[in-house]
Amino acid sequence: MTLFTNPILLAILSQSWQIVLLYFLAILAMGVIFAVLYFQLLVPYIELKKSEIPFPPEVGDVFTYVVNESERTATFTIGRSSGNIVTKCAPISESHLSFVFKKNPSAEEYDIIIKKGGPALFKPPRVATYSLMDSTERLESHEIIGKTAEFRISGQIIKERMINYIEISLTSKFFFTKMGKERLQFLFKIEKIHPSLNLNHKDDNGNFYFGKEEHREAATEAQIDAM
Repeated sequence: MTLFTNPILLAILSQSWQIVLLYFLAILAMGVIFAVLYFQLLVPYIELKKSEIPFPPEVGDVFTYVVNESERTATFTIGRSSGNIVTKCAPISESHLSFVFKKNPSAEEYDIIIKKGGPALFKPPRVATYSLMDSTERLESHEIIGKTAEFRISGQIIKERMINYIEISLTSKFFFTKMGKERLQFLFKIEKIHPSLNLNHKDDNGNFYFGKEEHREAATEAQIDAM
């Protein structure tokens, strides 16, 4: 009796193939279910979340920040797609600049520690020119009352200069709360985006690159030609 005529062996082989086929069908069914869930639920959810992310800030936008009275230390961050200022700029790093405010326990004064997470230039108050920012810089809040510290952030620095950058200033002023308490308010202002952000081109995460928008350039050229 040969292997292929033995009824017992044929039954075992037939049963084994049935088990393999069942496993294959089960895996295939799980793959189909996963694909349906991914394309019907997950992809629309991701797209919805992307649409909720605000547009890039514009020149002149001001972001105010007041440290909570119950906190002794607080952090304000500037980043690509997260933070207190969301630049939506692809070359900018997450937590590109982090400002750590440490409150004086006995007065409305703060030590400000600035940490960089990407290329940055720094111009302290009363200084005329920008210089390379160290990994950590320090300011005292009284230095920027009525004065400004300025920062430029970008994806790269070439020979201590930036070709494309976002320029942000930091100043502070006192104000009175509804309870009549004097508090210090910090103001971050978008001073310049050079040359600008090209809103026609963005990466897979919805972040934009530096560059002039083509239709704006064409419109400007048309206006010049018409003059």
